[in-house]
Amino acid sequence: MPSQPASGPSGRPAVGVDLPLRRPEWDLLVRLPRSVLVAACAGDDRVDAVAGVEAIAAGQRSRALLVRGVVAAIFAEQLTDNDIDATSARPAAVLADCGYAVRLLVERLGPDVALAYGEWLMDIAASVGRTAWEPGHIRLGGVEIPLAERRFVNGIARELARALHR
Repeated sequence: MPSQPASGPSGRPAVGVDLPLRRPEWDLLVRLPRSVLVAACAGDDRVDAVAGVEAIAAGQRSRALLVRGVVAAIFAEQLTDNDIDATSARPAAVLADCGYAVRLLVERLGPDVALAYGEWLMDIAASVGRTAWEPGHIRLGGVEIPLAERRFVNGIARELARALHR
């Protein structure tokens, strides 16, 4: 049974539409961008977590209403560092959640919404390493990207492609 994923003060969904998602599914979609950010940073103090937060906020300009709604929910909740535990931010767990979320969106809202959400997650992961400059990096689009981070971003891309059957 469809439910309203997030309620505003009036009791209406925060995203402005009724979505065919259960509360735990909506919660995953809202939690996942921050988990991607935490996993992409992976405890490396040379990465730019602020760039990741900016990439999350950039979802406000997404063509997908769902992504804009998730961004609104993220910033409305004002999460703390304690809201994401180390287990849920392990890259393998985050990649599995990315695959599940994209498959869910394909099934419930269609491939265009799933693609927009998946690409947004990739942007979040890719944004955090753009200030780290050292050996073991590749140059991508005029930016040096750590190879380990590139593998994580590529993992998200594989999950997205798998879910979209591409």
